[in-house]
Amino acid sequence: MTAGEPYSRYPHLHADLVTFAAEDDVWLAPLDGGRAWRLTADQVPVTNPRFSPDGTMIAWTSLDEVRVAPVEGGPSRQLTYWGTPRSAVLGWTPENEVLALSHAGRMSRAHQWARAVPLDGGPARDLPYGRVGGVALEPGGPRALLLSSSPGVEPAHWKRYRGGRAGKLWTGVPGAFERVHGLDGNIAAPMWVGERIAFLSDHDGVGQLWSSLPDGSELRRHSDHEFYARNATSDGTRVVYQCAGELWLLDDLERAEPRRLPVRLGGSGSGRQPFPVSAGRFLGAVSVDGDGRSSVLEVRGGIHQVTHRDGPARALSAVPGVRNRLPKALAGGGAVWVSDAGGEQALEFADGRRVPLEGFGRVEELAVSPDGARVATLHRDGSVVLVEGDAPRLLDRSEFGECSDPAFSPDSRWLVWSHPVLMDYGLRQLRLASLADGVVTELTEPRFKDSSPVFTEDGRQLAFLSLRDFDPVYDQHVFDMSFPVADRPFLMTLAADTLSPFGPQPGGRPLGKPASADPASADPASSDPDGDRFRRPGSTWTASATGWWRSRSRPGSTPRCVRSAVGWSGSGIRWRGGSGAAGRPWSRRRSAARCSGSTSRPGGWRRWWTGWTGSRSLVTGPGWPWWTGRRCGSCPPTAGRRRTIRRTR
Repeated sequence: MTAGEPYSRYPHLHADLVTFAAEDDVWLAPLDGGRAWRLTADQVPVTNPRFSPDGTMIAWTSLDEVRVAPVEGGPSRQLTYWGTPRSAVLGWTPENEVLALSHAGRMSRAHQWARAVPLDGGPARDLPYGRVGGVALEPGGPRALLLSSSPGVEPAHWKRYRGGRAGKLWTGVPGAFERVHGLDGNIAAPMWVGERIAFLSDHDGVGQLWSSLPDGSELRRHSDHEFYARNATSDGTRVVYQCAGELWLLDDLERAEPRRLPVRLGGSGSGRQPFPVSAGRFLGAVSVDGDGRSSVLEVRGGIHQVTHRDGPARALSAVPGVRNRLPKALAGGGAVWVSDAGGEQALEFADGRRVPLEGFGRVEELAVSPDGARVATLHRDGSVVLVEGDAPRLLDRSEFGECSDPAFSPDSRWLVWSHPVLMDYGLRQLRLASLADGVVTELTEPRFKDSSPVFTEDGRQLAFLSLRDFDPVYDQHVFDMSFPVADRPFLMTLAADTLSPFGPQPGGRPLGKPASADPASADPASSDPDGDRFRRPGSTWTASATGWWRSRSRPGSTPRCVRSAVGWSGSGIRWRGGSGAAGRPWSRRRSAARCSGSTSRPGGWRRWWTGWTGSRSLVTGPGWPWWTGRRCGSCPPTAGRRRTIRRTR
């Protein structure tokens, strides 16, 4: 199959015409081959077009709904509005109704039922076959050929499946069905062809076209392809199917051999034309460079370098037919990624170098050293490979699955990763490799699930996650116990002379609490450039959450009033002005606070005067930007006055 040939699927035939799906449309073509023409021009996914028994109509599935259109051309009509996925047209009933599968109204998508859909748009009726994966009605007879519930995909999508959901064939009438044969394979596309039944099966290795009598005897194979035969249908005497995007026709089940139908599309091939796509929708891996100014990212198999601000985006590798992945930024502005150009995976560098990785499994993870001189690759076969220069070197290999989470030390001399040690329970340990001599050391015991290792900035400790905290708790819904918080972060020292930051110190720990950096805990005079100015008799300092306060009563007065603290937003005013400003007009604000000199008037404080003291600015630095004066209504005027100065931070 060349690039200019169509990829045809879901064929069906009637008389001298064949219909099929290609480029998201339904097509018609002569059965002997030739140029095809479109029946639809919706360019939406379509499946399973089927001719009506008289050959005048075609029914198909579009966006999981049943649609019909005349063969001679004309607008199509939608017959169903199920709104359920996996609906499929199977053919037509003798009453000229569309035979379709759907799980509409059922408990799950696995409960597919055969339904007859009338052409007048009326409701579909369930057929008495129960839960099935396919139905073929006997032409002119009462029997039905049923395919039991299938895995939901074609055998070509789940090759050589042998589980309990593999298809099985049954024949009979409602209430009396019998198993046809016991083939150990996945069966699909049941059909009646004359006196025989035909189907697709991969019990012999690759899916081929087979036939037998309805009782299962005289089993024959009619095709021999390298790829799976798919989507087989019949008009009662002939069989047409798809293999590798090509249409094949079998004229009879006796002595005929399959022949290829040379069909050509008559359209412009718009589905094959390049078109712009949204990079954000197809964004893959992203790696940020060391200085944080740009990133290397993968979009639809292409590698691009994108600046974060005021710069262009340039393609490092964007070759059609080549898939690049796992990009990593290197120190100094370079980049490296995994490429399948040439058919084999290899490491490609932005400077044009290419290092083949032959003999190892598929690369699953990639890590680069901080100096950019080494690259570590983790493969699906459990290999841990170090690439230094132009030659890969095997460091370690696991027999129990893929290694994960590679990380280099800050000096680029060590590599750590999570190594699987037992497949049954998923146990993993951390291993450390010296890149100078290749010696591998087991850091943790193979009894837990250790993952995500990372070096500290000085390279003396290793932080990682581990499932090793077994502290069971009772479940709130069932009588059982569980381990809800078993995965925790841990820290490991890498040298014998490195002390744990959580352990005892050689000199012990100092007594008492450490000194606080909070300005409220410091001596106000030590940070007060004008402290001497306010050190007068009767002055006191009071600490609060908003700063230091200084209050001074007049000599000879008897302060009996309890002063309430005024916070940054308590006065409702933030004064701002330049140095030497004369201040702003006074502002009044009513407030309530209890006066200790009067029990009958708990709200004795009447008003505060808040103003600007003159030369200090709240913006230019510490000082005394404003003061408050208060008078108690029940105390003597001389006793109730108090000047309060707030110290700003």
